[in-house]
Amino acid sequence: MVIAGIALYGVNFVTVGHTRADSLADFFASRPLSIYVGSEPGGGYDVYARTFAKYFSVHLPGGPKIVIEFIPASAGIAALNYIADKAPRDGSAIGAVRAANIVEPLLQQEAKVAQYDPRELSWIGNISRQQGTCFTWHTSPIRTIEQAKTREVTVGSTGPLSNIGTLPNILNQLIGTKFKVITATNLRVALERGMVEGICGMSYSTINASAPEWISGNKLNFLAQTGFEKTPALPDVPMLKDFAQNNADRAVFQLLDYREIMGRPYVAPGGVPHDPLVVLRRAFEHTMSDPNFRSEAQALNLDVEPTTYQGIETMIADAYSMPPEVIKRTWDLMHGIK
Repeated sequence: MVIAGIALYGVNFVTVGHTRADSLADFFASRPLSIYVGSEPGGGYDVYARTFAKYFSVHLPGGPKIVIEFIPASAGIAALNYIADKAPRDGSAIGAVRAANIVEPLLQQEAKVAQYDPRELSWIGNISRQQGTCFTWHTSPIRTIEQAKTREVTVGSTGPLSNIGTLPNILNQLIGTKFKVITATNLRVALERGMVEGICGMSYSTINASAPEWISGNKLNFLAQTGFEKTPALPDVPMLKDFAQNNADRAVFQLLDYREIMGRPYVAPGGVPHDPLVVLRRAFEHTMSDPNFRSEAQALNLDVEPTTYQGIETMIADAYSMPPEVIKRTWDLMHGIK
């Protein structure tokens, strides 16, 4: 079936023969499996990765120990660079990467920070879709996008390459908001202490996983959300694409949505042999349907809306088929070029 423009397929895994299965069990049992997280410790990607790892290990032959390592540099691009170029290609290393980084090579026009082609990597699956949100702190009088056009609104960012660093500037140019991006090493502290007034581009699932009290305590004024369709949690919050002035602007928002919709993707290097890759994908599928994993995820406020590796591949193909003029304009807007 197709949800939000992305094909979601059932997975018909090839059965691995007994001899090879025993060999794979020996392989996974003999060494730890590393998950390289393209984010800093303590955030939503960290919470998702640690919860996933606990049950993923159970569904892998040999029940390997899983080691989580963090490569947050360049807004997570460094993690995908590592997976694509330096990680072992034997099934012992996978990445928990940011959705935005999947289409980053497509948007590069000058400095080639992203040294990978996502079409050549071995995608495993995606835990949940992601809805980006723009919001202000509850003490702010700015409660709508229209109000954000009337005066300067400071918003926090971890760096210029991150989604929360580029989206506010794009909105300023496309719809006339007056966001001012301020880099902060700790967004939570910056927001709660009034060093910034809001954040524009942070996913709802990240907030729910890392700061659920912000939601339960009504600490946030949600101005808008990204994505192909509204998240059920925010039925009355408008979509950013609805503020587009014309079809050209809507095409930009569509490409930006591809940067987010696959919120929690997992990937192995290209060239991983068939059998261990089948095992990784099968273990991912079994983890997603594991009632214990589902129960713990629910207790931790982690959304679980899985997509198979085929769904990710379809999304990538769709994004990379966007017209060149849309890709160029999106890059220009991300870098403040009108």
